[in-house]
Amino acid sequence: MQRLQRADKLLGALAFVAVQPLRWLRDRAESGHDPARVLVIKFWGIGSIQLLTPAVECLRRRHPDARLELLTLDQNARFAAGLGLFDGVRTLDVSGASWPRLLSRIVGLIARLRRERYDLVYDFEFFTRFSAVVSLLTGAPRTRGFSSPSVWRGGIHTETVPFNRYWHVARNFRCLAGGENGVAVQPADVRAFEPTDADRAELDAVLIGAGLQREGALVVVNPNAGSLSLERRWPRERFAELVTELIRVDGARVVLVGAPGEREWTGGVTALLTDLPSGRFANLCGELSIGALHALLARAALFVGNDSGPMHLAAATGAPTIGLFGPETPHMYAPLGPRVRALYEPPPCSPCINVHDNKVSSCIHGRPECLMNISVEAVTGEARSQLKRNSLRTIDERRAE
Repeated sequence: MQRLQRADKLLGALAFVAVQPLRWLRDRAESGHDPARVLVIKFWGIGSIQLLTPAVECLRRRHPDARLELLTLDQNARFAAGLGLFDGVRTLDVSGASWPRLLSRIVGLIARLRRERYDLVYDFEFFTRFSAVVSLLTGAPRTRGFSSPSVWRGGIHTETVPFNRYWHVARNFRCLAGGENGVAVQPADVRAFEPTDADRAELDAVLIGAGLQREGALVVVNPNAGSLSLERRWPRERFAELVTELIRVDGARVVLVGAPGEREWTGGVTALLTDLPSGRFANLCGELSIGALHALLARAALFVGNDSGPMHLAAATGAPTIGLFGPETPHMYAPLGPRVRALYEPPPCSPCINVHDNKVSSCIHGRPECLMNISVEAVTGEARSQLKRNSLRTIDERRAE
């Protein structure tokens, strides 16, 4: 992921210059009719796609008769389809590819997109040059994206909306979709993924295989953060202390989750756990599909995790959610849900991540002091408060009332 960030920054300006003739030709074309085919671009961040859902609902109202498709990375396809918001999902696979192979895939993607003859493209990437160039190369007569005085995107988009760094990201998304109404996005505006019976059956099989008991509050913990910014991770030893406390003192069942590529980091948490009661803990990192993960979140009495995609997914399902923030501010990225709590104890240098620089941390301490300010006691106390408030009921039980 970081190599793609560097390529976008270094090669993006050259790409902008190369495609300027296409921009001039595009700007001379007629584009006055109502769009029949609309493409939404959001490549990176499953959590960002979750926060995009209120904006997509807005697009549905704005273009009620249009076919609405999403272009995203291959790894996000199942999640995006499960939201039930798009008429189609198109993908780009960037995993494990050499630069020549990746370039070949991009060329093939552009050819397929041009054949679709989109009328309008919404580029919901913040300031990546790649998504702006793809928007132009689709051949759509109208493209719409974010603008900022501090980031040059080559004048690619025919319509731009200023990105407001004082608003939550979901509100910025909705503004780009043309739905700004002067108020913040509400939790009820967020569309959650709906797991299927097959997803729930998969989860049951995994939990049985892991030997997890059926009694006790189910707490889901994500000690990971996406590779876009690993500095968002609370220390592993603190997660281990939290897990131990919730199991030994509170009698909870704790499940660790994460992506397959995060097994090593999550395993580091597991290695610090000793003498836990049998059947009260399971490390399911890399073991669950996106559907089974949502089935798990639907049963959870509590979710605790770093500022990450699973945090946003948990909040959207309605699970009581505690998000740990440091390099990024919850002012922009707080989880949106009916039962959420963002823990944030920032020193003067936080936040050091911003969307204008591809969310690359500029930490001056060598380790995130902002996250070190969040104590195990603070997280444990908030976890107990959430568990008590919800009387150890699962989301499914609360929804049935």
